[in-house]
Amino acid sequence: MKFGIKRLGKHKKINELCMSSYHTPVLLQEVIQGLQVTAGKRFIDATLGGGGHTKRMLELGAEVLAIDEDRDAIQENAQLVGPHCRIVQGNFRDIEAFARDNGWNEIDGVLFDLGVSSHQLDTHARGFSYRFDESALDMRFGDSDKPSAYEIVNNSSFDELFNIFATFGEEERAGVIAKKILRLRKTSPIATVGELKKCIESAVGSGNRDTIARIFQALRIAVNEELTALQAGLTGAMKITRVGGRIAVISFHSLEDRIVKRFFLNKKLKVIGKKPIIPNTKEQQENRRSRSAKLRISERLR
Repeated sequence: MKFGIKRLGKHKKINELCMSSYHTPVLLQEVIQGLQVTAGKRFIDATLGGGGHTKRMLELGAEVLAIDEDRDAIQENAQLVGPHCRIVQGNFRDIEAFARDNGWNEIDGVLFDLGVSSHQLDTHARGFSYRFDESALDMRFGDSDKPSAYEIVNNSSFDELFNIFATFGEEERAGVIAKKILRLRKTSPIATVGELKKCIESAVGSGNRDTIARIFQALRIAVNEELTALQAGLTGAMKITRVGGRIAVISFHSLEDRIVKRFFLNKKLKVIGKKPIIPNTKEQQENRRSRSAKLRISERLR
């Protein structure tokens, strides 16, 4: 899916939009330096989001193929489309197919920014954040037929819920919470963010914000099949990146980081830097959602 609207002209305009209200890009300068972005090179931004990373690449004269599953992100960045920027809607698990379909072979680098955008977290209807009690339990990134968080919470067995919470949320009280969900949904479905929060609190006690956050993370990962998509995306990215090209991944929790770290041990890749790059103090203070970010970079050897 392409949006042939209009191309941004002046660099000043792109600079102004890098820090949009839709989403503030994390580790922007570190990504640009790590990917060695310069004029004439071709990059894939596998997670367009607010478009901050893509806009910076375009400012430096690079060409960008951007991917996002979220229609809101596509519409937010439609004005970027032009001779040097293409945007497609879809999941980055299909990155190899998107590249081939657009004639982008032997690219210079790929970026995966795995964080949920500020726009997604702040949009009540999406149900990503546990801040909005009245929100429906949805959590789907794109327009798809995959089950929503509501369907998973209300239709899954005890074992399925336990595995989701224990594996994707690394929650020690996964069993207690799963039992409580099964008990309460017999009376009426758990339909909203607030109802799920009350269910969790009735199982583990009130004031357990970390537990609530882990359960919501686990459901979001399960709904969007994020970890299998990441593995497929990384595999595809390596196939289309030229020798000497780079793959950069910004992760926000240990499950993602573990997959990236293991994948970068591939003999065809060289890890850049001994440790992952994290936001400096200034960035963490200015953008609290950057605090858990880790950037890992690898280079294609052969």
